[in-house]
Amino acid sequence: MNGRKLHVPLLAILLLAAVVRGGFLYKYWDNLDFAPSFLLHGEVARNILHGHWFQTNPDYLQAYVRDCYNRGKLIDLEDYPPPTQETYAPLYDDEGGYGLLLAAIWKLTGSYRWWYVRVLQIVLDVLMCWLVYRIGKGMFGQRVGLLAAFVYACFIPGIELAVRPHRDIWVTFLYIFTVHQLVQSAENRKTFWRMLTIGVATGAVAWMRSTVLLFVILLPLLLLVTHPRRKAVVSSAVLVASFVLALSPLVIRNYVVFDKFMATRGAFWHSFWGGVGQMPNPYNLQEDDQEIVRFAQSIDSTARLDTDHYEQVLKRQALTYVNQHPMLYAESVMKRGFVFVFPKIGRELFFQPRRPEQVTGMLNLSVGKVTLILIDGLFAGFFLTGIWITRKRWRELLILCYPYMYTLVTLAPFYLVGRNIMNVYFVVIILASVTFVHIVNRFKPATTNAL
Repeated sequence: MNGRKLHVPLLAILLLAAVVRGGFLYKYWDNLDFAPSFLLHGEVARNILHGHWFQTNPDYLQAYVRDCYNRGKLIDLEDYPPPTQETYAPLYDDEGGYGLLLAAIWKLTGSYRWWYVRVLQIVLDVLMCWLVYRIGKGMFGQRVGLLAAFVYACFIPGIELAVRPHRDIWVTFLYIFTVHQLVQSAENRKTFWRMLTIGVATGAVAWMRSTVLLFVILLPLLLLVTHPRRKAVVSSAVLVASFVLALSPLVIRNYVVFDKFMATRGAFWHSFWGGVGQMPNPYNLQEDDQEIVRFAQSIDSTARLDTDHYEQVLKRQALTYVNQHPMLYAESVMKRGFVFVFPKIGRELFFQPRRPEQVTGMLNLSVGKVTLILIDGLFAGFFLTGIWITRKRWRELLILCYPYMYTLVTLAPFYLVGRNIMNVYFVVIILASVTFVHIVNRFKPATTNAL
């Protein structure tokens, strides 16, 4: 009977998560935030289904993006027929995995509609709400698990990631899934299969987001600290092997098409200069794609976006920038690190003001700046306190915080946006829940807790 009672709040939270996400999908169906990015993947999917693997028609895509903005609505590709004659270009500056996922869904459904993948992502995010509960409960007790699941169910920035037809939510899934599998593995539960699934999942998500490329490669260091040595070595071998097998077809494709080794996309240095433009810099550069293109062409007029030459121009200039301004670069890395922990406060302190058209997200558009800063400080304060409370359980803490630390270490030196932070915010939510439960217990000394 007690077990049944414990499941009622969890089922209510999962139902709440589904209803809230469904409501967001209904109300913000025509949300065009980051539309050029996800419309690109729709174009990739269309061409895959027409036999043109990982290619795009740049003219068709440009017209598609423009018409969506002009109409103020998300147009299904089903309702936007291509011209009779098309010119294709191989996909270079972005990963093709999300387009491949869309193509598979559209092949099964028989029509090019956006709502299929959005519903799938809502189901995935509700599943992640359950995984957050499992992680919180397994590490810190029932009440922490329930509270963390409830906060995750209502966390608006994360909900927006899920209902938007964009690949970001799959990175969140990878990180939550990995922590869940590592927690179960630490308890000697089917370790081989759990490591295999982590490796395959990382390889699959790397097809969508190159930011996870080193996620499995660095994971053996964590395993050596948190697992017995023999188990860590075997687990690491399984992780790396399954990851390489899952990613290798993409690497082979890139080598065949571009005649060079390229693990994912070819737009790294463009992103680096986006990071330079986030803060005041000697070039008066802003965090804007078109401005970065103009900057590259001011260095070399022959530089054209989506080409290796363009990337090499920006790479040489980036090395010059770091050599000439090492302290400024180091300062920018530390500032991005602060922004990672205190997203709203850090952005207000260090980042250049965003242009009105760059402001996205329901909270940013509808809630006052002061309120957002207060919420940011509250969450970050509870998160850091949670780390302090659980410090003696440092091995478990390392497992939970691995996605958080990985994202911070790999992105702070280059480029960091809110979506990257939201991918790992479940860590903040769980540890903030630890703090909240700890405070409640201090006022109810008779109540015992796993903490």
